[in-house]
Amino acid sequence: MKVLIACEFSGVVRDAFTSHGFDATSCDLLPSETPGKHYQGDVLDIINDNWDILIGFPPCRYLTYAGNSAWNDPGRAKLRLNALYFFLQLWSAPVKHICLENPNGIIPVIIAPCTQIIHPYYFGEPEMKRTGLWLKNLPLLTHAPENTLFSKKTHTEKPAPVRIQPSGKPVRFVASHNTKSTRAQLRSKTFKSIAQAMAEQWSYLL
Repeated sequence: MKVLIACEFSGVVRDAFTSHGFDATSCDLLPSETPGKHYQGDVLDIINDNWDILIGFPPCRYLTYAGNSAWNDPGRAKLRLNALYFFLQLWSAPVKHICLENPNGIIPVIIAPCTQIIHPYYFGEPEMKRTGLWLKNLPLLTHAPENTLFSKKTHTEKPAPVRIQPSGKPVRFVASHNTKSTRAQLRSKTFKSIAQAMAEQWSYLL
């Protein structure tokens, strides 16, 4: 099956699907960080190329509530509308199976409520980052907080919502990164455990 990974330069999700037997291609305006099938350019240029699955990570900068302090800055409304329209274009793409990812923001109010909320620690990561998945003709990602007869524990312990810096100042503990110049790119990368869960659990489509 042909899988298009939209707005991904890391290759993490692409490589996970490739390792499970899919014909996966990533797409981003940036070149791929790792070797693999990658289209550098606008995903809308190839969105109609007969894909079976679309996994998309549309930029959240103008969609998330994390940017509330700049909500009414000049030009922000237009940028927000453009970002919403891009999300809608991916959500309305002529692809049978679609998964789009975004944090808490205005998409549920304007376009559609998310199908599922996940955190990285659901899949074994020591991080807490509330993330919404919009799923079309795909099942929810399964994850287990404890071992049962029918499931194996996947959760790590839930991280504390705050941590204390050496200065004594509390800060949010949400998948933080220290390099300011690459913070947005680093935070946009999908956790490998989540990528593997997608590829493994949706491999029934093959």
